[in-house]
Amino acid sequence: MVDSHSHSKLSHDGKVKMEELRNRAEELGMTYFAITEHLDRDYKFGVKEKFVRQLNLPKYKLVYKFLKEKYKQSPMYFAFGVEAGFCPKAVPIYERELKHYNFDVIINSIHTVDGGDAYFSSFFRNKNQVDVYNRYLELLIESLDVPYPYNLIGHIGYITRYAPYENPSLWQPEYQEKIDILLKKIIEKDKTIEINTHIRDNTLQFLPEIPILQRYYDLGGRKIVFSSDAHRLEEVGSRYDLVLEEMKKIGFTHWTVYKKQQPFEVPFE
Repeated sequence: MVDSHSHSKLSHDGKVKMEELRNRAEELGMTYFAITEHLDRDYKFGVKEKFVRQLNLPKYKLVYKFLKEKYKQSPMYFAFGVEAGFCPKAVPIYERELKHYNFDVIINSIHTVDGGDAYFSSFFRNKNQVDVYNRYLELLIESLDVPYPYNLIGHIGYITRYAPYENPSLWQPEYQEKIDILLKKIIEKDKTIEINTHIRDNTLQFLPEIPILQRYYDLGGRKIVFSSDAHRLEEVGSRYDLVLEEMKKIGFTHWTVYKKQQPFEVPFE
């Protein structure tokens, strides 16, 4: 059992201490657990988001190192990671900051689209679904070419989490051409897609949606990893068994985790 994405109180929206998250993962019998605090420098260029508390990287490193040493005898690998929220204006900041930290895993994700976070209902006001989704996909594709290092593609389909549309699915004919471009580029760049279960009040259960993951597999993609994106203690490992079962149905055989940004395969059984 592995989990490649979580947030403690050091992130602006985390609810519990890092040590509590780490210990919960060990209680569940995980062999690999990553803490990946929000490095949302994209929020500096947002509207509401510019007021969000930013991650203190030196403090984060100190807390992680303390826990890494405290539990050094544990068989569970406790990974040091970060989630870098993409926007074009934030790229120079990530280039400058990331090189100073020896991260195990870096998640490349998108929360903001042209300055607005799709978490807020106001983001969708007076916006056409096709325009919004296509713009989101364009930014996802663009994010794959950033000059700074990253390993995972975070929660593909974030735009659907809180979308008010009658059919919020990203797997619709209007978007499949861009989805194919995205998936082929992920494979070409040898990156890993995370399967993210941090969805509340949403029938999809996890992201990306199953048809997108099936398409990724059909195109030759094999690198996936489970990510709870836990912000609360009870969310660690949430829906792991469901995701595992669905990935086996598609044909996947293993997770890909990162240690010092090098990929390692973890067989399902």
